[in-house]
Amino acid sequence: MGIGDKRKSDAERQERRRQRLAVDGIKPMTVHFPDQDRSIVRDLSRRVLDGQSIRQVMRELGGSNQPDGNVVPPEVLAELDYVKARLVAIEREAASQLAEIEEAERQRRTLEAERDVARVAEAEERAKVHTTATEAQAATRAAQEAKERTTEALQRAEKAETAIRRARSLPGVRGRLVRWLAGDVLPD
Repeated sequence: MGIGDKRKSDAERQERRRQRLAVDGIKPMTVHFPDQDRSIVRDLSRRVLDGQSIRQVMRELGGSNQPDGNVVPPEVLAELDYVKARLVAIEREAASQLAEIEEAERQRRTLEAERDVARVAEAEERAKVHTTATEAQAATRAAQEAKERTTEALQRAEKAETAIRRARSLPGVRGRLVRWLAGDVLPD
């Protein structure tokens, strides 16, 4: 195998490696470091390629003063517990207020239903009163008309009686005929 073949196979191998890394979303990069830091960079590169988070690796290798995202300080935990307890108390209070509101709404609906029933009863009573008043007015009118007819009938009867008395007093056959016919109607 010649030098040209070795270079060609090395280039192919490197290309295949770049393609495999590209599938995982990793691109090669050339970085220049001082000799004393090369071991740190290699360790960083190896850990990242093994699947660790780059932030976690940097934190471990660099001794970062940022707290680990998974570690929660006790003060924060205590505050979180207080907030949770307060949230539960607020939820209970809200549920209680909601129950009071629902009860008030139920009472309001009940009162509205009673009011509607009372309005219907009042309307029925008004209709009865109106009907009674109308009937009373009609009866009054009928009585008035009957009184007027009775008065007219009495006046006609008086006129007829007066006419019969006059006809009775007629001399002759006419007077006797009237007296005989009127005898059944008017007593002597």
